[in-house]
Amino acid sequence: MTAPQNPTAAPVTLVMHEAVGIFDDEAAMQAAVDALLMAGFGRCELSFLSKQDGAQASETAAVLADDPKAVRTNQFSPEVLGDVEGSLVGGFALVPVLGASWAAAAAGAGLVATAGLAAASGGVGAVIGLGVAALVARRRRQGLATQVEHGGLLLWVRTRTTVMEEAAKEILTRHAAHDVHNRELLPFA
Repeated sequence: MTAPQNPTAAPVTLVMHEAVGIFDDEAAMQAAVDALLMAGFGRCELSFLSKQDGAQASETAAVLADDPKAVRTNQFSPEVLGDVEGSLVGGFALVPVLGASWAAAAAGAGLVATAGLAAASGGVGAVIGLGVAALVARRRRQGLATQVEHGGLLLWVRTRTTVMEEAAKEILTRHAAHDVHNRELLPFA
């Protein structure tokens, strides 16, 4: 037996909201992110404008703030950038050290000669790693500078309740965001 249907009942639609703010510099945005995390927002509730390509590159931050098609990305914190840089330097240093040590040992070189060769090749690899790490950091800074030139750095914060909406707006405003407002996300059926 099936349950009786109520033809006058409207379907339930959940509408999610998010707060959005535009920052003029990375330090202010990072301070807001830290405050949001301390206030109980999850990293998964924060999103940022991704690298601007194509038609999106010509849009201002104010337009992209409410554009549902704006390409977003997760947080790329300064700590993660430090981890990436350290990994690049270490990786580029380690590979030549292992290769030089293996070659020296295979050739029958003594311990002192093998250690000297490993240190020299590791130093060269570390310098190359530093160069690559500097390129990664510079590319990130250039991407942020481009966004600032187009109106600022965007931060979206998904909110589950009206209390969270107001808390997110207050934190964004307190940390120098401008054009702070709430917006509806696409409804979920």
